[in-house]
Order: sequence, then C-alpha cells, then structure tokens
Amino acid sequence: MKKVDCSYCGNETELPFECNYCKDPFCSEHRLPEEHRCVKLSQIRAKRFGQKSIIREQKGGIFKKIFRRRKN
Repeated sequence: MKKVDCSYCGNETELPFECNYCKDPFCSEHRLPEEHRCVKLSQIRAKRFGQKSIIREQKGGIFKKIFRRRKN
C-alpha cells in the first residue's frame, strides 16, 4: 500500500482519509473538515447560510438589561 502525506500536517499515513469537500488526503487526526480548516467547507457554508458576523457588544443590548448591576 502506498503511503501518503497528510495535506494539513505533512505526517506520512498508510490509511489516508479523503475529504468529501476538498478531496485532499489527510491523516486520522485531521480527517474531519473542521480539523483541517477546509476551505471548501467554509465556501459552502458562506453560500448556504451567508456571512453572518456575531455582534458581541451593543449599547443598551439585552444582556446589559438583564445582567446590569443595580446600585443601592
């Protein structure tokens, strides 16, 4: 059997896993798209769900209303 280098870490593996999205070979540690930061997966998610950014700070947001400290 032919040994193949992992496309992410470069380690030689006897049993490579092929990504369903980018079709590159990976070792067992990096076989999942999330583990090897698959570019194709990111592109597919962006097309399907849109680029939505998370807003962490808002003036007068709901969390400030719920968790605000009351002055005695």
